[in-house]
Amino acid sequence: MGTSIATPGVTVTEKIAQYLPWTLYSVGLALLISITIGLVLGMIMAYRRGGIIDHAVSIIGSGFHAIPNYLLAILIVVVGAVQLGVIDYTRMRGNVSPGVDPELSFRFLSDIGYHATLPMITYILTTVGTWALIMKASTTQVLGEDYVTVAKARGLKESRIQTNYVGRNALLPLIAQIATQAGFIVGGAIFVEQTFSYEGVGLLLFESINTRDYPTIQGVLLVVTITVVLANLAADLVNAALDPRIRLGEGGAA
Repeated sequence: MGTSIATPGVTVTEKIAQYLPWTLYSVGLALLISITIGLVLGMIMAYRRGGIIDHAVSIIGSGFHAIPNYLLAILIVVVGAVQLGVIDYTRMRGNVSPGVDPELSFRFLSDIGYHATLPMITYILTTVGTWALIMKASTTQVLGEDYVTVAKARGLKESRIQTNYVGRNALLPLIAQIATQAGFIVGGAIFVEQTFSYEGVGLLLFESINTRDYPTIQGVLLVVTITVVLANLAADLVNAALDPRIRLGEGGAA
């Protein structure tokens, strides 16, 4: 990928390899938690439509979804750290505390988790409501299908119906959207990482743009492109595994 202009003698590959694992850790783990919570809440909302959980998650989730992640990050700093003083922003900045060496130990793992808390909370709050609402709509549609009614008439256990019939088929329309979000996991954290001084690929891209480090910018965008392509490929494979109507290598969907 060439050599960085801002840091002569350092290749773009070395810079990306230094910053990429931090973004994969923070954004990837946050995305996994957000999707898991959102899917569970979505199914609960679909089964208990019109209830307290349905209304509360819909209102709160829609509200947080309307807030850009970088604006929520600023609000966390201003309100939580400056005005209320409940967040020790000074200590939580960065990736790791001074004096903590990278090693496979509880001290190191807990420390990087501590520093990644604020970015992860930002990602989770701004996306979990979206996944819940999408899963609710998909589950509600599946609950009206004939095969669900037949499964209940056959006397199958409710747990089996929820997992094998409802949950599995309700998840299919979400696979592509999850893959799209996972594809932009690398470059979708620019302003959040800059706000919390979290040294990930997003911050690297932000600094490279400011310094006009074109080789690094091209390298980061190339990594984002590759990630999107691989994520969509993974989505196709998962769809084929979950939906028996799809046959790979046999002319598409049967």
